[in-house]
Amino acid sequence: MHWYQKSREQWVKFGDRNTAFFHTQTIIRRKRNRIHHLQLPNGIWSDDSSILQNEAQHYFQNLFCSNQHDHNHTFSEGPHPIVDDIGKLLQNCPITKAEVLAVLNTMKPYKAPGPYDFQCIFFKQYWHIVGEDIFQMVKSAFTTGSFDPALSDTLVPLIPKVEPLTTYKEFRPISLCNIIYKIIIKVLVLRLRPILNTIIGPYQNSFLPGRGTTDNAIVLQEIIHYMRRSKKKKGMVAFKLNLEKAFDNFNWNFLKSCLYDFGFPYITTKLIMHCVTSSTLSILWNGNKMPSFKPSHGLRQGDPLSLSPYLFILCMEKLYIAINNVVHQDNWDPIRLSHNGPQLSHLLFTYDVLLFTKEKKLSTSVHH
Repeated sequence: MHWYQKSREQWVKFGDRNTAFFHTQTIIRRKRNRIHHLQLPNGIWSDDSSILQNEAQHYFQNLFCSNQHDHNHTFSEGPHPIVDDIGKLLQNCPITKAEVLAVLNTMKPYKAPGPYDFQCIFFKQYWHIVGEDIFQMVKSAFTTGSFDPALSDTLVPLIPKVEPLTTYKEFRPISLCNIIYKIIIKVLVLRLRPILNTIIGPYQNSFLPGRGTTDNAIVLQEIIHYMRRSKKKKGMVAFKLNLEKAFDNFNWNFLKSCLYDFGFPYITTKLIMHCVTSSTLSILWNGNKMPSFKPSHGLRQGDPLSLSPYLFILCMEKLYIAINNVVHQDNWDPIRLSHNGPQLSHLLFTYDVLLFTKEKKLSTSVHH
């Protein structure tokens, strides 16, 4: 990328004048979040920085690179929504320079940079120099379904989920991606967003525009209230399933089969899978960049408007299709809150699945 060297000297001068405050804040935040001691996987506590760092590398490399079972079953039985012709046309529209610039202008200027160490303000400030190169890279990605894998290299800082920290499980790995990769992702997201509302059913409300998790929470309260007050002889039951580390354990083969089953165009599917599978991860431990490694599964977490949440809810929709198929086979008896109300077999939250059913006597003809 010849613009890297061309603009580096100017950028350093610009950064010296305008980013000193942000740099100071970063140093203060790093000191506050520094990890001094943790419980190792063997149960022993340690405050040795080198041991803690090595264990962190081993733990997260194992988390993202461990072997997974093959998923051949795609849950394709029963009614299956697919992308319509308008949606396919939207996906296949040629990329324009105005579209790329509009996406860039929606990004916050001083967000933490990725491995290339360029913040978004650089690309906005020097668009007249680097704009054409960036546009050609984004255009090539949407034309060929791939791009230079170096663009998707990712730094992974570890954000504490609880205080005080005790184990490595209590970290949330967040992805810091390169700006050009983010631009490709956000253009892709803008094209996916209108399509998802047409193929995602009413049982999912997270991340989708015009919907909210609180909608499902209200329905859940009504269900629990109804179950408590019901005087029917036939009992009802609710199960809560927690999806532990759902993003980190996401299976790439299953994602690919979902994209094909939902009818996404070939180039779009290829580009999405390239975005997901081409990255290398480098853990940041107490500000130190550790050796990079290639993940074998998982979706990167970061900006809530990024690609990962959309892919997650798209694949979770397959669970609805599977449940709906079992309901239609009379092997699952959902509940109703009123005589003419809709059947409620489940509700999907971000990391939780709620299942509802009526009491049913066991039968040798029912296997599941």
